This record gives sequence, structure tokens and C-alpha cells, in this order.
Amino acid sequence: MIGMDRLATRLVTSAVVYPVVTRDDRPDELLMGVFDGDGEYVDRTATDRRSGLRGSPIPQDLLPEIDDGDVPEAVYAGDLHMHYGHFLLESLARLWYAAEHPELPIVWTAAHSWGDDESFRPWQREILDILGLTNPVRFVTRPTRFAALHVPDIGYRYDDWIHPDHARFLARHVGPPREPGRRIWLSRSAIDSDVRDVSAEAAERHLRAAGWFVIHPERLSVREQLDHLSRAEVIAGEEGSAFHGVLLLAELEGRRLRVIRRRGPEHRNFRTIGEARGLEQDFHSLAGERILRAEGREVTKVNRSAAALLDALDEPPALPSPPRPGDRAAAAVARSRGVSRLLVVGARTAYPAATSGARTALVVSTRLEEDPRAYRSLAGRVDELPFAQYAELFVTEPQPYELIRVCGDDASAVVRDVDDTAAFSDEGTVWLLDDDVPGNSAAAELRARGSFAVHRESVGDDAVLRVERA
Repeated sequence: MIGMDRLATRLVTSAVVYPVVTRDDRPDELLMGVFDGDGEYVDRTATDRRSGLRGSPIPQDLLPEIDDGDVPEAVYAGDLHMHYGHFLLESLARLWYAAEHPELPIVWTAAHSWGDDESFRPWQREILDILGLTNPVRFVTRPTRFAALHVPDIGYRYDDWIHPDHARFLARHVGPPREPGRRIWLSRSAIDSDVRDVSAEAAERHLRAAGWFVIHPERLSVREQLDHLSRAEVIAGEEGSAFHGVLLLAELEGRRLRVIRRRGPEHRNFRTIGEARGLEQDFHSLAGERILRAEGREVTKVNRSAAALLDALDEPPALPSPPRPGDRAAAAVARSRGVSRLLVVGARTAYPAATSGARTALVVSTRLEEDPRAYRSLAGRVDELPFAQYAELFVTEPQPYELIRVCGDDASAVVRDVDDTAAFSDEGTVWLLDDDVPGNSAAAELRARGSFAVHRESVGDDAVLRVERA
């Protein structure tokens, strides 16, 4: 039963464990469960959740053929999940009992459709090792009978309840001591999923510059992840299951979690875990983000810049970076022409926009090396996105700019951005390119079209290439 009484277990004789079956005519259900020797469903053996797909007793005639298990006695572990968070929270929920009986095999009910290419993952075995579980494991993909099946109570119900005894069972990993001031960011930028902020790489660049350690959990072993969590004083990141690893840490005193929500309220698992382990947590929804796709908890979004994230994490604005080659010349050209509207694309600093004297100045760049909040005069006028994405998502009626500066790492990127900014130009618009290898190669390509003239413009010891329609 769900409550705070001691966790208990039931012994079911001649028990049949069914695999998990999903059907189109019952789209919100996971059909599964254990049935006793009389063919009666054993209560609370289907997945018990408060959100997501719900477990339901499977119709026995759906899979009428029953195999005999290769062991007479086992521990029922419930649904096997191949997702890190669900495995940690749900597939381990009954294993507190297995830890007390290492001689008994663990039986997980796997998906009926489990193919030959499916197998227990190394990280799953590593978690069992961290928990001291040496039991043999079995996976049920066909109805299978066991002479004696131990059915423990769940210690965790997704997403609103955890038993203190189960929380103590999970808290096994003794990591390195907490390092005062150490801040880590749990990155989702490298995962093979669109459930993330697709503009996160720019934000992570600024976090590294501010002294944060950016961690990609999927590239680390479980113990390496836990050691990072153990050393940290502040653990931050986009809402995701990598945070749930704190359940495995033996000691959590002095840690603080700072979670960037996906959309709307955070998942209740965070509250359940935080309260069970006495964690200080705060949650943030970032201003200015754009939802690109959302289906339940699967959310793809983009942020215009890292400014809102840095503010949410209480990161003070950094000072402007020194001008890069071409910055001073570009600003001087803008001032000499009395430009009122300036667009800067692909720059590493916002110096030209901030010092140009232009009444309207906009920076759109994925290469910005300085804090997007470095210049107060540009507040809300710095977008850390590819220019084409910025234009698609945030511009309804392009207005022309008198001067457009374009920078890039290679000539093709520069030419592409010149072409993409054409919708933001009129007959008198001038483009400025850097006087470097990519800029000169791009200028040569534009000149070869016959519709552009290129001139080198020097200002002191700095220079840019001025590109005008011929």
C-alpha cells in the first residue's frame, strides 16, 4: 500500500509474469501484470504512476501461451525501462527487497516487442553495482510462470511519492567532498534528442566563461556523473532526468539545484526527490524563449540569447570584451556615414553596435564571445541565433538597414549571411565584411556575380571591406 508503513512483500505461488504490451486501441495504457495460480490479477503489479502512460492488467487471452521460467523462485521488479530517469525511479522501485536477498534472481517485465538487438545497458548494470545488487537478472518478453514469486511494494511512485526506506536504499554512492563555489551545468546540447533548448550551445559558452563546469552526462559513466554531482555546490541545467542521479548520492548537504523548466510547472518528480533528500531547489521559466514543438513533456525550444539564463542563475554581467579586428573600423564607418540603423551578423563582440552611434542597432550572432548583457545600450538587441533562424522566428516584416556588417569563420557562411540579409536591405544598403581570409574570399565571390562592388576601407590600423550594389 502507498503510505509510510514499512515496505512489505507478498509471495505469489505459480505466478505468471506478463510482458508489457501496448495497443493502438488503448493508447494511454501499458498492459502488463502478474497473475496468480488461479488466474487472478495480483493487485499493484502493473506500473503505478500519477502521470504519463498508466499500467493496466493485461487481458490474459491476448498472450495465451505460457512458458515456464528457468528458475523456480524470483523477485518481481516490474517494468524495465531503457530510459535513464524512468529506470532510476521506476525500474528500481522494488529492488530494496532484492538487496536483502542476493540469492534470488530479479525478474523485469520487458516490452513484448523487445527484439534481438535489445539488451541490458552497461549504465544499468553500473547502477546495480552501485546499489550492491549482485542478483542474477531475467527479462520477461513472453508470459512466464514462476513457482514462487516475491512481489515487493514499490518504494517510489512516479511522480509523487517515495518511501524513506527506499530513499535510504538508493543513497549508496560515496563521492568526493563538496567543493565550495563549484558550479556545474548539466548540458543537454549533445544528446540525440530534440527535447532541449536548441540554442543552448551559446549559453554554455558564456557559462564556461563565467567559471561554470559544463557536463554532458551521456558521455560519462554513472559514477563519473555522480562524482561531478558530489563535488558541486550548485547543480543547474535544463529540466531533465540527469538531476535525478542525486538519489544515488550518500550525502547531499549544502547542494543547491537550479532547474530551468521545459514549459509550465516543473515535473513533480523534482519536488518528490528534493523533499525526500532535503535539497534546496529553485525553478525558472526564462523570458523570451520560443516553443518550437511541444507534445506533453517533450518540448523543443529556443532562446534569443543567454541573457535570461544568466540573470536566472544570478550571474552578474561581465565587462565588454576588447574590440576584435574590424570592430573599430566598422564602428567608425557607421559614425562617419551617420547611420541610424545598423545590423551586425556573426560578430564576436557587440562593440561596433554599441559604439556606432546608430539609433537602432541589432546584433545577431552565434559566435558572440562576450556577455550579451555587456552593453546596457543593447539590452534586448542581442540575439544569439543563426540569422536565418532569427528572421524566420522573430521577424514578420523586415525593415531595411543602412549598414550591415557580416562576419564568419568561412567564406560560405559569410556569403550565406549576406544573401540572407538581402531582405533587410534597400538600394542604398552597404555591407561590411572583415578584412581577413573568409571576408576576402566572400568579397571575391560577391564581386564575381557582377552585381557588387568591393572596396577596402581603412581606419587607422584597422580595416573592413565595403560591399555595395554595383
